[in-house]
Formats: sequence, structure tokens, C-alpha cells
Amino acid sequence: MGQLLRSVAQGDRAAFRAVYEQAGPTLFGICSRILRDRAAAEDAFQEAMLRIWQKSYLYDPAKGAALNWMVTVARRVVLDRLPARRSSPVALTDESVASAIDALSRQSPGDPSLAPDLRKCLGLLEQNYRQSVLLAYYYGLSYEELAAHSAVPVGTVKTWIHRAVESCSYV
Repeated sequence: MGQLLRSVAQGDRAAFRAVYEQAGPTLFGICSRILRDRAAAEDAFQEAMLRIWQKSYLYDPAKGAALNWMVTVARRVVLDRLPARRSSPVALTDESVASAIDALSRQSPGDPSLAPDLRKCLGLLEQNYRQSVLLAYYYGLSYEELAAHSAVPVGTVKTWIHRAVESCSYV
């Protein structure tokens, strides 16, 4: 997909169509999961695809896979929209968190949004670290929402996520 993205950077519309068809379902899935509203997800997805078209020249294959770069673009678009959409913290129950973690663990190995190395790393983490990472990065919850859910200070949640990311960098 890296070559397609490089062609998009040169203005190749056919390459953009191929990128849209190949990466679109994954990117829309990310928008939907985080925003939890189909109309908002469609708007965010459209904006993400526009940014990919406009900024594809910034993609550097030396820094990672093309799909990972596009996922980052989509996540940034979605996360930029969250403060405007959320007026109160997300209500999370222990059951909903457990169900989300269970759903992630059953995803197909081909899902690029949860790569095998990430799954391996998550399996090695303590429960509070794993839960915080999943809810922050995969579902877009803020530190404040995570702290409220876990009944711990915001600084503790930040430390958990920092330590989790640090320990995963060695996997």
C-alpha cells in the first residue's frame, strides 16, 4: 500500500481510489468505535480521507507501514473532534470494559488496527495497564475519563499508560 500512497502524493486519483477501497473499512471502523455515532464517524472519515489525499506526500516508508500512517491520520481527526462532542465523561461499567477487552482479544489476526505484536504486548501487561491502554488508544477515552472509571488520580492513569507503552517497546 506504500506505493499506492506515494502515487496519491503525485496526484494519482486511481491510486487514491485503491487506497480508499483497501484502507477505508479499517479507517471507518476506527472513526466509528471512537465517536460512537455513525453520522459523526462518516464526517470524520471523510475528513481523514481528505487529509490523506492532501498530506500523502508526508508519508515516509522508513517510519512505518502506510496503513499505520493512515490510521494515525484518522485517529488524529477523530480525537480532534472529541472535545467538541463530549460534554460529560463516558459512562463505563465493569461489564462494558470487560466486554470491550474480550471483543478485542477475539479480533482476527489480519486486523491491522490491532497488530499481532500489540496483542502479544497487551497479553503481558498487568490488567490495569492493559485496560487503560485499550480504552485510551483504541476507544479514544481521555485520561480524565479513565481516571474516573478506575477511581484513581489522573496522574496514576498517565503513569500506567506510559509504563505500558514503555514495556511494549521491548516486545
